[in-house]
Amino acid sequence: IGKMTDYAMLILSEMAKTPDAILSANSLAEALYLNLPTTSKILKMLSDAQLVQSVRGADGGYKLAKSANTISIVDVITAMEGGVALTECCEVKGKCAINSMCTMRENWRRINHMMDSMLSKFTILDMQQPLALPKE
Repeated sequence: IGKMTDYAMLILSEMAKTPDAILSANSLAEALYLNLPTTSKILKMLSDAQLVQSVRGADGGYKLAKSANTISIVDVITAMEGGVALTECCEVKGKCAINSMCTMRENWRRINHMMDSMLSKFTILDMQQPLALPKE
């Protein structure tokens, strides 16, 4: 994932700490040590994806548009990057120059689907604490 998606996860996680609070872009930027233009841009993208809601007025800002336990990592990746895509052929069919003769395309798509499925199981709340991983 890109840096902006990573920052989006941090912003949503910070917002999830006080889910009913209306937080300004400035207060989020300060709390997370991010610059204001980057934070504002991310909040706009998250708002466009309906993960956060903009609140106008003197005490305006942003709040979560839905419960943090329903916002998955895939939701955030999709909002910021357009979806999970390990390779170009997973993202857009026919984008690759060797698409018609590639022997790995279907395997990449299957792996991509598994990654998407796995990441959709983890929410913003899950990311606020160490994940319990299965024992080997």
